[in-house]
Amino acid sequence: MGKNVEQRGTRPLYVGNVAGSSADRLDGCLGMLSMLRGDTVIDVITGDWLAEVTLAALALNPQVGYEASFLDAFNLALESYLAYPNPELKIIVNAGALKPQQLAIEVQRILDTKGAHKKVAYVTGDNILGDLDGIDVQPLTTATGPFPAWREKFSGILSANAYIGCWGIVEALNNGADIVICGRCTDASPTMGAATWWHRWQANSFDQLAGSLVAGHLIECGCYVTGGNFCGFQEILPSDYYNISFPIAVISQDGTTVIEKQPDQNGIVTVETVKSQLLYELQDVIGDLSDIECEQVGPHQVRVFGTKGLPGPEMLKAAILSLGGYQAEFSVYATGLHIEQKAKMFQAMAEKRLEKSKFQTIEFQTYGVSREDPQSQLQSTVQIRQVISWVFAQAAEESTLLRKNFLRPVLGDQLQCFPGLTQNFEFRSADPKTYCTYFPGLVPASAAQQRVHFLHKSEPGGVMDESAVDICNNPVVTKVCDLPRQVDIQSTNPVQLDLFGDLVMRALGEVVYARSGDKGANVNVGFYCPGDNDKQKKWDWLRSFLTTEQLRLLLKAENHPGMYIERCEFEGIRAVHFVLHGILGAGVSSSSKMDALGKVRLHPFPLHFAFDFPSFYSMCSQSVFTPERGRIPQSASGTGAEGICRMNFKMQLYRQKFKSLFPSTFDSFLIEALDLFDPNLNGILMCI
Repeated sequence: MGKNVEQRGTRPLYVGNVAGSSADRLDGCLGMLSMLRGDTVIDVITGDWLAEVTLAALALNPQVGYEASFLDAFNLALESYLAYPNPELKIIVNAGALKPQQLAIEVQRILDTKGAHKKVAYVTGDNILGDLDGIDVQPLTTATGPFPAWREKFSGILSANAYIGCWGIVEALNNGADIVICGRCTDASPTMGAATWWHRWQANSFDQLAGSLVAGHLIECGCYVTGGNFCGFQEILPSDYYNISFPIAVISQDGTTVIEKQPDQNGIVTVETVKSQLLYELQDVIGDLSDIECEQVGPHQVRVFGTKGLPGPEMLKAAILSLGGYQAEFSVYATGLHIEQKAKMFQAMAEKRLEKSKFQTIEFQTYGVSREDPQSQLQSTVQIRQVISWVFAQAAEESTLLRKNFLRPVLGDQLQCFPGLTQNFEFRSADPKTYCTYFPGLVPASAAQQRVHFLHKSEPGGVMDESAVDICNNPVVTKVCDLPRQVDIQSTNPVQLDLFGDLVMRALGEVVYARSGDKGANVNVGFYCPGDNDKQKKWDWLRSFLTTEQLRLLLKAENHPGMYIERCEFEGIRAVHFVLHGILGAGVSSSSKMDALGKVRLHPFPLHFAFDFPSFYSMCSQSVFTPERGRIPQSASGTGAEGICRMNFKMQLYRQKFKSLFPSTFDSFLIEALDLFDPNLNGILMCI
C-alpha cells in the first residue's frame, strides 16, 4: 500500500532500521536495500552506525571523520530509494560521526548526479571538544575516576561529543528535510525525532516520548530484536539463519509500539527476542520502565507498552576519547596435559625478558580447556594470549614494542620452554599500534547547542550553499537531585528455594535466557525465563535465586570484591537486570579482554555450571539422560564436557553412588563443582 506524509498523525508511523553498527552486513551493505525491497512499506529509515569503538577508530583517522560504509549502503540502494512506493520516505542516520557536514555534502552530490530533488540536512551541536576546558565534566561511572585526573594522565584528547537528543531532527523534518545526517546523537534519537514529528508531540509529551525512546532502543541494534544474538537461536531453522530481516517499529499516537519484521524475510519476532533487546543496554526524556510489558499480538509482531516518561535530564552523556598509547599482542599454543603449568612457565620466562617498568599493562591470558578424550590435536590445544598496552607517556619510545625489543626476546625462549609449544605465525599483531582510551562522562545539556543546517543545491562546479536554524534547549528538565538513585535492589519477599519442589540438575543457560553488552567500562546483563507456561512460578524462582551475591558466585574469577554491581527487577517482563561497573577495564577501545564488547561476559559461566532447578521446568529434556545406562549418549552431546549442558537427572540418582565412593568428602562434592570425568561415576560430570 502507498503511504503519504499527509497521513501524519492519522495512523501509526512505520520506522525501519537498516544498520546496527558500521560493520553490519559487510556483504554488500544490504540492510537498506533489503528494507526497501520488503513487502511492508515504511515511512522512515533509521540506522545506527556509531558504536564507541567506531568513534575511536574515526578519531584516529580524522581525514574521513564520518562512517563511509553509509555511502556504500546508500549507493547500493539509491535506485530503490528513488523509486520507492512511498515518495515521502525519510532517512535519518547518525553516520555523520565527527563530520556530519561532509557526509551530508557527499549525499547531496550523489543525489545531484541522479537529478533527484531531495532536501538534505545535518545536525550539529554534539561536538564539544573546543569548549571542553570550560565544561564541568562529571564521570558517568565510578570505574573511571574523576575527569581531571583522567585528563592529566591522557592529555592527547582527540574528540569529545555529547549525546544530543531528537529536537534537531524534529526541526529538520518540520522544514521538509528528506535526509537527516546526525553526528553523536543518542541511539534512539532518530526514531524519537521521527515519531515526534509524525505525531506532533510536544516537549511535555513525556509518556509518548518515552514510548518512542523504547521503540528506538529496540530497533537500533538491527537484527538483535529479530533473532540475532538470541539465546533461543535454535528456534530459527539453520537454512534461514542468514539475511535476517531488519526490524520495523510501528509507533502509535500514544507512544505504544509494535515491533515486527518484513514478512517475506528471515528471522523471528517474539516476546523473548524483544525482551532480550530491551534488557541489552538500559535524553530528551527519561523513560521509567518499571511497568513496561510485552505481548505477542500476531505472527512476528510484539506490542510493547507501559512505559512512562519524565522530563529530560539536565545532564547529557558525553564520549571523550584520548590517545592512550600503543598496544601489541601475540599468541602461542599449548597442547595436552598440564596446561596451567605450561602457561605459568611461559609467563615466567617472558617476564624475565621484558622491562616491566616500561609497560602500563602486561597480561597473560589462557583461553579454553582441552577436551576429555580428544579426537584431534585441535581438541587438546588451548591458546595463551599475551596482551601488552604501552603507557601513553612513553609514546615517543615506540621502539620499545618493535619486534626486536618485544616479540623476538620472548619467543627466543621457545626452545627451552614447555614441550609442544607452538607459536602463532601471525606476527603482525605484535607490532605496536595506537589505541584510544575512553572516558564516559556527563556534561550540562546547555553545553551542547543543537543547530540544523540545510544544504542547497549549487550550480555545476559551484560551492554548495546552506542555511541554519538554532534549536532552543528543552527548558523542561528533571534535576539530577530529583532522580531516584539506582541502587543494588534485592528482591522483595523472596521465596525460599526449597519450596519449589523436587530438584533436577540443569545448566543455567538451558532454562534462563540472557543478553549482555557494553557501555564504556561497564557491562549490562539481563536474565529472564522464556516460555508461557508457569510464568509466575518461574518469575518467583528467578527473582529469588538470582541475587547479587549469586551473580558474584557465577562470575567466579571474574568477580572482585571492589566491583560495584547494580541490580533491578522488571516485574512486567519478569526479568532481572544487572550493571557490572568497570569489568571491561577502560572500555572496548582499549580493553585487554577478548570479549571487549561484553557480548558473552556472562553467557559462558551459566553454561559451564551445574545447578539445582525446580522440577516444574518443562523444558527439561528427559530423553538425553538415561538412568538405566547412566551415560550421556555421544550422539546427543558429543564429549562429556559438552554434555553437561544437556544433563537432566534427579539428585537422588547419584547421592548414594557419591557417598559410597567418597564418604569423607561427600558434602563438599555437593557444594563445589568437580573437574572430574569418570565413566565409572555413571556419566556424572560437573566441570568448571
